[in-house]
Amino acid sequence: MESTNLTIQQEIDAAAAIVRIGLDRLREAATRTADIAPHDAALRALYDQQAPTAGILAGIADVIDAITVSLTDVDDERIDRAVELLTEAQTHSHSSTGERISRALDAMAPVAPR
Repeated sequence: MESTNLTIQQEIDAAAAIVRIGLDRLREAATRTADIAPHDAALRALYDQQAPTAGILAGIADVIDAITVSLTDVDDERIDRAVELLTEAQTHSHSSTGERISRALDAMAPVAPR
């Protein structure tokens, strides 16, 4: 891993800013027109039915999972509740949200060009 002069908080803030910029661009591209195609494409970037582990939601779930696993190394019994909640968040961020996006994409299919 590359050495940097940034603090961990600065690294996290920079990474979060990059993600927010990407999400802003995704939203702007999807919603600048009433055409269904960009809406469909943006939703597929979030959750691709054909490759569910490759979308943005899968990336978010992966980050939550990595943080959760890392937290299990903390030697404090009070951390167990946080791990439990994060495990639920990881599952919901991908499967539950992804399932709803998938159903929305299915509902849009008759009017979405392929």
